[in-house]
Amino acid sequence: MCRWFDSALGHQIINTMTSKKLNLGCGDKLINGYINVDLVTERAGVTPDVNCDIRKLTVFDTDYADEILAVHVIEHFWRWEVEDILAEWVRVLKPNGKLILECPNLISACEEFLKDPEAGSSPNQKGQKTMWVFYGDPRWRDPLMVHRWGYTPKSLATIMNAAGLSQLKQEPAQFKLREPRDMRITGVKPVN
Repeated sequence: MCRWFDSALGHQIINTMTSKKLNLGCGDKLINGYINVDLVTERAGVTPDVNCDIRKLTVFDTDYADEILAVHVIEHFWRWEVEDILAEWVRVLKPNGKLILECPNLISACEEFLKDPEAGSSPNQKGQKTMWVFYGDPRWRDPLMVHRWGYTPKSLATIMNAAGLSQLKQEPAQFKLREPRDMRITGVKPVN
């Protein structure tokens, strides 16, 4: 079930933007120029523009957005639901619209862990490139912040392709810790 956090303001934001870009699962990271969307009404004192379950974007029309960005979001869903979620996000994208996913890179986390398993298994900053990738940041103490699946660049691109995206490519990650811990895969919704 979706609802506008502030329906009057939410509609004004959506109707006045020339390029419609969604930041899904924004949490406490609002990005200017994007409609920031999250399930929770506030996180760390920050309120999204739209309060919505991002698995079902019923508040947005088909072919609505020029771009969808999801930074460190996809790993918070169970693997069995990811294809349906991505298909829903693709529904909301306009033809030629771009989906950008950033998440931890499972390959680099495994390599980092094997370098020093003792340090890598730590719940503090030492585990940020390993255990936090596998399970999420324990400082949140929130079940919504737990990681439920991990991805490699190839496995994420394969799922994005199955959801109907083309022109898939890996680009340098722009958020969080960036490369090599994180990765960014982009895809485009084809014109039918």
